[in-house]
Amino acid sequence: MRWLLFLHVAGVAFWLGGIAALYVLYRKAAVRSWERGQELAYETAKSVVKGILNPSALVVLGTGIVMIMQLGLMGRARPFWLSFMEQFGGMVAILSAALLTWQLRRVDRAGSEEERDRRWRQLHRTMAYIGAGVVATILVVILRVNV
Repeated sequence: MRWLLFLHVAGVAFWLGGIAALYVLYRKAAVRSWERGQELAYETAKSVVKGILNPSALVVLGTGIVMIMQLGLMGRARPFWLSFMEQFGGMVAILSAALLTWQLRRVDRAGSEEERDRRWRQLHRTMAYIGAGVVATILVVILRVNV
């Protein structure tokens, strides 16, 4: 059980850390043209999403499910913070992997530079929302909020 908790927490750390790093990268690249920095930032973001964020989100989701099953809490009443972590956090993990992959493909398929820039900004906004969802989940769990 402890190794699952370690993988779960490490996954959250990589997931949130990757999003934070991409946020900084985007902010640095946003003041440059596509050819002078945004393209490199986008290619880096694509590598980080596919190589770190998506696997981390899936590790967090998988380890969370297994830990709840091991505790024998499937289908049983749980405190609010645990239900929130399971339901909201699980939804954030699934949306993270699905939306970021889908939006990366949309940037790749953009026809014009204007459309590519618009979709690149949407991708960045989605990453910010996912980061906020991860932080909100961490806050509720750390405070063990009971409603």
